Amino acid sequence: MKYEPISEMTITECEAALVRNEPDELLLAAISVGLYCDDLEWAQGYLLTLSAHPHEAVRGSAILSFGHLARRFRSLDSSRVKSIVVCALSDSSEFVRGQADSAADDLELFLKWSMA
Repeated sequence: MKYEPISEMTITECEAALVRNEPDELLLAAISVGLYCDDLEWAQGYLLTLSAHPHEAVRGSAILSFGHLARRFRSLDSSRVKSIVVCALSDSSEFVRGQADSAADDLELFLKWSMA
């Protein structure tokens, strides 16, 4: 994976990406949502959907973006998000586990959640 700047995507663009289901586009949409979306409820729901995606890069990007939301909003629904991140810490994919570890650090720092 090579670094590229993440452009802001609208909710409409993100929803269209979900319909197309192209992993390269979805992983960028996940990061864009985490960095730019101003609708926390919608963003959280979108990332929850992507966190169950079969492609590891999409799953990992969605999990990482929970950390972005935590940093930006200082709030997430622990009953919906915490178990997803904890589960991702033992995902079969090394990439997903690494992204979950980064997200867990952010959730602990910004939301004071215990991820143990």
